[in-house]
Amino acid sequence: MAAITSYKGEALVGRSNYIEWLKEASLFLEVHGFMPYIDGIERNPLSIKSLYYTDSRPRSPELAIKYLEKETEYSCNTKRALGAIKSTLSTNNIDSLETIARYFNKLIDASYKSFKSADEYTSHIQSLAIYLKELGYKLPKPFIAILLFKGLSSSFDAFSSRKYKEVTKNIKNIDITKLISDIISEEARLKSNTISSANKTTNTMDKYPELRTKLSRQNKKPRSNNNSTTKKTKSTKAVIITLASHGLMSQETTSSQVYSSLSD
Repeated sequence: MAAITSYKGEALVGRSNYIEWLKEASLFLEVHGFMPYIDGIERNPLSIKSLYYTDSRPRSPELAIKYLEKETEYSCNTKRALGAIKSTLSTNNIDSLETIARYFNKLIDASYKSFKSADEYTSHIQSLAIYLKELGYKLPKPFIAILLFKGLSSSFDAFSSRKYKEVTKNIKNIDITKLISDIISEEARLKSNTISSANKTTNTMDKYPELRTKLSRQNKKPRSNNNSTTKKTKSTKAVIITLASHGLMSQETTSSQVYSSLSD
């Protein structure tokens, strides 16, 4: 087991950061060798004492010494593991500028595009705001509203412009819950419009199949003039050779004249 190291990760403050705390605390305990004494993988020597002792005495002086060493080591490491657990729950390391900055930066960097949905995006900002509040640093509602608007994608521009003006009218009493609900509703509306537009295009193509044919023709690449010229040249040469071989082409008739007549 490694020498005990001060825990620098998340400290459990409330439900808002339970998942993050559990991941970091478990990793800390695992890396420093405390976990086997917590989850029971490392067995208490008492469970195998019969290997070293009879009912009344040690089986041998050597075995008695080995058992004592195991018992001492287990007791010491168990106490250290308990101390490590307590350090992950300690609030001594959470009231620091570094910890506050960590969550503050997460708020500023939050972006709608980084999440699967508006619900996840808004929940992320809410949980960070709640965490800071539990630490004793409650964020003003206008600041939370600004962050919610800031991270939205360009598809929300019209909505943001409209809601921004609406929120500004009552800036001292902003309803964050309603704003979040409106963002989620706007996402649903945008997705509905996208699906509707796609369906209209499909229905139009089904109703007027000639449009599908026309588009298909437009998408085809035009034949290269060079290829056409090459084919015409080869065909012309074949005609000249055929005429000459059958004596159907007079000496006065030149290949240039044949080329000219065929090109016309």
